[in-house]
Amino acid sequence: MTNATLLFGIGAAKAGTTWLYRYLAAHPEVRLPAVKELHYFDTCETGKFDRQVARMTRERARRADRLPTGDDRLDRRLRREIRAYDRWLDVIARGQDDAAYARFLADGAGDARVVGDITPAYATLGEASLARMAGLAPVTRFVFLMRDPLDRLWSNIRMAASRKGGALAATAGTLLDKVLGGQDQTMAARSDYAGTLARLDAAVDPAKVFTAVYETLFQPDTLARLCGFLGIAECPARTEARVLAGEDLQMTEAQRARAMAWLAPQYAAVETRMGPLPARWTDNMEALA
Repeated sequence: MTNATLLFGIGAAKAGTTWLYRYLAAHPEVRLPAVKELHYFDTCETGKFDRQVARMTRERARRADRLPTGDDRLDRRLRREIRAYDRWLDVIARGQDDAAYARFLADGAGDARVVGDITPAYATLGEASLARMAGLAPVTRFVFLMRDPLDRLWSNIRMAASRKGGALAATAGTLLDKVLGGQDQTMAARSDYAGTLARLDAAVDPAKVFTAVYETLFQPDTLARLCGFLGIAECPARTEARVLAGEDLQMTEAQRARAMAWLAPQYAAVETRMGPLPARWTDNMEALA
């Protein structure tokens, strides 16, 4: 491992992690792999390395199949991502190997001040995994982004529903029913800010953890705080573009009421942790009163 700070972007899904990845990847003092989501530590927990190798192999093939696109800049990006997948597949095919993982992140880092891995699934990791991550390098930092719980859940569901195909409203409604009914534990876990925060508190020195909310992530003071936390210079950011925006679909009033009741503990936990919250959060919280 280099002397660089090791950054873990642990989520939450659909809370600005892709924008964060792109912002930091473009920063001259940061080196991030061309593969955004490595899924190393969550695969270590499940032990399903063969499944992850197959998934990464599909992602590599999906990029190779697009070449050539006719756009030189896009072609260069796709080739860079393919090379990164090739190197990463060599690592993850070995199973759990923290040293190989660290070498992958450090490869080509040069004099970068920060290297890292931004994988939203890490928000669901157990205390033991988080503690192991915290001790993987002399200096480690964790970034956990949160978004209004209702907006985040519905965005996650819309994304999953669009990938399944079919009528978006019907598929999204079925997925929501499964989450609220306890049949989709994976998506439910990604909504559990309270659980993630509690595990972080138990496993990681609070000085190593940066928390922020999506609704104020793009403001200059939040970015200044983030850069200071990582020990890098402030850089201008493009804040006007939405990244990976999902298809528009409004919840019904009945869906909204059920989801808000289910999410009530998340609003309470984040308010207790962070104090006053953005208007989007408080507007929804008032519906719970």
